[in-house]
Amino acid sequence: MTAFVVLPFVGISPVVFAAEKPDQAIGLLSSMSKSLRERDYRGLFTYEYGGALQTLRVTHRVMDGDEYEHLEYLNGPSRRIERSGRSTECLSPADQVMRGLFPALEGDYHGLGQHYRFYIRDEERIAGRAANVLQIVPRDDYRYGYTLSIDKETFLPLASMTFNANRQVLERLQFADIDLISDDSWVDVVGPTTDVNRSVWRACDRESDDMEWRVAWVPSGFVSAGNYRMQDVGEVQLFTDGLSAFSVFLSPMTKEVAAQGKAQRGATVAYMQQHMLNSAPYTVTVVGEIPARTAQRIANSLHWGPALTGETPDAGKVPESGPAR
Repeated sequence: MTAFVVLPFVGISPVVFAAEKPDQAIGLLSSMSKSLRERDYRGLFTYEYGGALQTLRVTHRVMDGDEYEHLEYLNGPSRRIERSGRSTECLSPADQVMRGLFPALEGDYHGLGQHYRFYIRDEERIAGRAANVLQIVPRDDYRYGYTLSIDKETFLPLASMTFNANRQVLERLQFADIDLISDDSWVDVVGPTTDVNRSVWRACDRESDDMEWRVAWVPSGFVSAGNYRMQDVGEVQLFTDGLSAFSVFLSPMTKEVAAQGKAQRGATVAYMQQHMLNSAPYTVTVVGEIPARTAQRIANSLHWGPALTGETPDAGKVPESGPAR
């Protein structure tokens, strides 16, 4: 998720909700997407995963229609991430899906409501502010579920939680303090041992690179978010369903024995394996906010040869019992 996250988990099940509210939920998500991109805010939030807890400071500013974001880790090694230069009018595929603006596609791509159930829970207070609580339950086992606490006034996500099909919490984020006045006077102060990662958001009109390989299967609802060649990394294809995303990396295998298997941190999994493609050995890596078995099936579906014009990967048909976890 690109949103911030949530509260103690108490065995949530759809049976506790009176009715689904997809229209109201999609409206909340659309407003949240706009608020995250267009509002100034700063605050402190916590990020919890696998028993680890981190505290971070974030500042988001909009100047002359462009976004600027600073993220600093306040415990552990001194680290800072700075991003700049994205127009608020430049909507990513995830933003387009969340706002219901993604171009109509053939096949099984019908929007968020076809792949998630939405429930509005009781209101709560986060960082001293009133929030609507949105429960998002996946309709299949190919993706995760979420709980979002969305500020009633600003529509900023004050808290979020990601959970798997077994109702286990994978990660949670929550604001402890948030201010709508974006004082960024701290961002110029960088310690001598601080690791600073500065980057510029990709241009809105950047064209995707042509690839000689394709991903033949992705879960229904995921759409292409671009194809790129990255120096020292290889070729990558990106996909999103609006709430979660994953990337597929392909690079020539440079060692006789290469790493393979999976690693996971919070809700993000990295699955790596070797493939013979076009009679040459390659390393395939799937990284994203999806279950490991989903990542494995995606990796196994790679084929050599470019996608046909207008072609999208085959969407997964979910058996009644669902896939193995």
